[in-house]
Amino acid sequence: MIKGLKICGVSDPKTLNFILNHNHRPSMIGFITNYKESRRFVEYKKLKDLINVDKKKVKFVSVLVNPKDHEILEKIKDLNFDYYQLYDVDPERTKEIKLKYNIKIITAITVSSKDDVIKYKDYSDISDIILFDSKGYHKSESFDHSLLDKVPDKL
Repeated sequence: MIKGLKICGVSDPKTLNFILNHNHRPSMIGFITNYKESRRFVEYKKLKDLINVDKKKVKFVSVLVNPKDHEILEKIKDLNFDYYQLYDVDPERTKEIKLKYNIKIITAITVSSKDDVIKYKDYSDISDIILFDSKGYHKSESFDHSLLDKVPDKL
């Protein structure tokens, strides 16, 4: 079931402006905030200015890969984000982040096998959205989507 569309990896004002002013805006826009290996990573100073805009009812998402230290979370806590999308974060840490920063959570579960898909059950009471993604992160890889056939429509 599609609940909306998200464009991820926006890293410059021109692209952001185009998306926000498009007739068919997505429901969410993601910004890579701590994964420096991605060519779409946005340094904090640039990020702060980039997302300080009228969002036009679009939700902004901070995409975070295993934010072990509190430094990045403390830096971004007052920025214009509606969600944190967390990769490689266990359920306990996810709950801790959600409660401490009073933010909605998208749990990104990277999939390469059926066992990976089943992990959604560990996050269903914590996360606001579950996102299934490839293990490729920034490489735009795919995964066998038939592995999702057993996931219920409503969690």
